[in-house]
Amino acid sequence: MSRVKVTVTSDGSAPELVNAVVLAFAATAGLAEHETRALRAFVAGLPRFTLEQAYPDDPWGEVEVMLEAANGVGYVEVHDWGLPLTSAGGDLGPLPPPLAALAAEAEDLRLINLGAEGKRLTGRLRLPSAAGLAATHDVEARPRRRSGARELGDAPELREAAVEDAEGIAQLLYENYHLSYVHPDFYRPRYVIAELAARRLLSTVAVHDGQIVGHHALMRVPNELSAETGVAVVHSAYRGLGLFGRLSQATVARARKLGLAAIFGDAVTIHPFSQRAERAHGYRESALMLGTVPARVTMRDLGGEEPGRRTAVLRSYLAFDESPREVGLPAAYRGALELGYEHLGLVAGPRRQVPGDGEIVTTSDDSVRGLGFLRVRRWRDGAIDEVTHAARLLLSHHADVVYADVDLHDVADLDAAVSCLNELGFFLAGVVVHGPEGNDHLRLQRLNSEAVELEAIVCDSPFAQELKARVLDDRARVDPS
Repeated sequence: MSRVKVTVTSDGSAPELVNAVVLAFAATAGLAEHETRALRAFVAGLPRFTLEQAYPDDPWGEVEVMLEAANGVGYVEVHDWGLPLTSAGGDLGPLPPPLAALAAEAEDLRLINLGAEGKRLTGRLRLPSAAGLAATHDVEARPRRRSGARELGDAPELREAAVEDAEGIAQLLYENYHLSYVHPDFYRPRYVIAELAARRLLSTVAVHDGQIVGHHALMRVPNELSAETGVAVVHSAYRGLGLFGRLSQATVARARKLGLAAIFGDAVTIHPFSQRAERAHGYRESALMLGTVPARVTMRDLGGEEPGRRTAVLRSYLAFDESPREVGLPAAYRGALELGYEHLGLVAGPRRQVPGDGEIVTTSDDSVRGLGFLRVRRWRDGAIDEVTHAARLLLSHHADVVYADVDLHDVADLDAAVSCLNELGFFLAGVVVHGPEGNDHLRLQRLNSEAVELEAIVCDSPFAQELKARVLDDRARVDPS
């Protein structure tokens, strides 16, 4: 087997370097002259396409090219971490024209979107003479530079997103977060297309000169009367123009029109900007969830270097349905819950008869973000064993943080449920409203990693600062160590 790997940057030197590496590879692999010509043409086309599409006007992009030959077949792989594109080739759909022309000379040419891992182009050629030894070439990649601001003509237009906007949305996220965004599925245009088509994702975009420069999403969950707002991004060259506020207002209006009971957002605690933006549109904080955001998430021009530790988010709600909530309040958290409901502008009223049948506990996990979720739905004989088993199972799956929601409508013995979870190390996060089946929940949390930021948590409002103090005090009470 012969193999060579080279890393190049998009500064104009890539073609010469790639050509030199191909010639060295051809020599070590023992290729015939006509095979070398075919390989040079094919390999030159793939990085050229990648550099043009992934890093337009950016000389600091990084591309990795790998060549391998074995058993008369040459394999080519080009990997980049630039602008997202839609997967194509084979049964994934037609290739873009530049790649389609190259596909005539190769076999099984494919463009694969890898989400947060970038994109990969792969293809193979018949090289009957292939033989030889391995070689390796590397070029040090240089740091990316910030793109300059642009001149604006007409103001950006706001409209509802269509499936044709999926690639532009993914590329806008890349411009702001590179490939570190907490919801990596949004780097996959096919995922965005499917969500938009199914109406689970309702996005508003800002468009200028045919380019998507702003995005704000309403993300619906089946069987829930609330929906998450977020994936709020404005191109770095268009900040300071009031686009974020216009996009947010459009999302709020859309949610009201749909008849939702509430909408919510999770604002990061690395800086106060997103918290202030949500509060300006009427959202009010209800829970501080530690460690929600993986350490790798960064935002261009905000926050500087990667934090290196998982960071918290503040859950905030804008409630449209302000009718009294039929909930019970466990003794250990009665005061915190009453303050939370008051801050949301809701009244915690008495609940009706509690159902006895149904599942005791359900679980789910988000392996991409390293999170686990546990929901206590009922409480009867055997509940302690079931909840304990469920919590330990999630922790054994190496979730960095596990959140436990206790249904304030349907759990008969709230004090017993809370006591059980406290014994397992779960402490206060806050209250979440209008959740599954329209019910409210007490949210508790348990840390399963030491790489969670507990000191540098920015809480902008007085209520959020008080909530932070209650959360950390309760953590110390539940786990004095």
